[in-house]
Amino acid sequence: MHHYDHRGHAGNAGDVWKHLLLLEAASCLFIPNRCFVYAESHVGRPEYALCTPGDWVGGIGKLWPILPKLKNFCYFDILAELNPTGPKRYPGSAVLVLEAAKRYKTDLQTEIWDADPEVAAAWQGFSGVRFHLGDGFSGVGSLLDSSPPGLLLIDPPYIDQSDKRLAEKLLFMAKDLGWVVLWWYMMDTDTTPKGRLEKFELDFAKIGLDGGRWKGCVVAVAGADDELLCHFRVQSDRFIEIISSQ
Repeated sequence: MHHYDHRGHAGNAGDVWKHLLLLEAASCLFIPNRCFVYAESHVGRPEYALCTPGDWVGGIGKLWPILPKLKNFCYFDILAELNPTGPKRYPGSAVLVLEAAKRYKTDLQTEIWDADPEVAAAWQGFSGVRFHLGDGFSGVGSLLDSSPPGLLLIDPPYIDQSDKRLAEKLLFMAKDLGWVVLWWYMMDTDTTPKGRLEKFELDFAKIGLDGGRWKGCVVAVAGADDELLCHFRVQSDRFIEIISSQ
């Protein structure tokens, strides 16, 4: 069975946008000394080595020279802390959320899925994480019935034609049960979800990132209240303004 491998793509332009907004959600939702649930449908490895060549050069690599101007964003501050001597390691989304939970002193219940046995092996020994080897769509669907609402990232590899349909179904199921849901997809693909959702788009070329064959990406948000949506708008606009002024 073929499994998606993110190692050559980690830190790309799409990861920048996805992880920026994911960490902004965490910074709003995490409360000190409280329990909170984070779930991810297709998690990938805990971290990736940034080697050249790699897609990261057109993504986080483009932004690294101005990192001091971006450290007020939780995402960039964590990256800087984990890479004190330059861009060498790129944490996966679940590790970024775990790092944010440490900062906000939040007791995080982390439930993550991936169907790749090699990915499962990479997560062995990781404390505070429940890794599930298997289909993340059905796995998260089962979790929704037994867990208090939390934050869900839906991030399928889109190597199967059913990914879009299953992601959309999971998004609205989680939303109806009170979860805050982020769904990431490429702007150029036919994955736009139906229904009225807040969509945060990033055109790579407009801010000087290189997405290769991709024009841009989108994070669709469901289940967020007005305060969180306002925070997303302010922070995403602020990020684009900082990058565009360079």
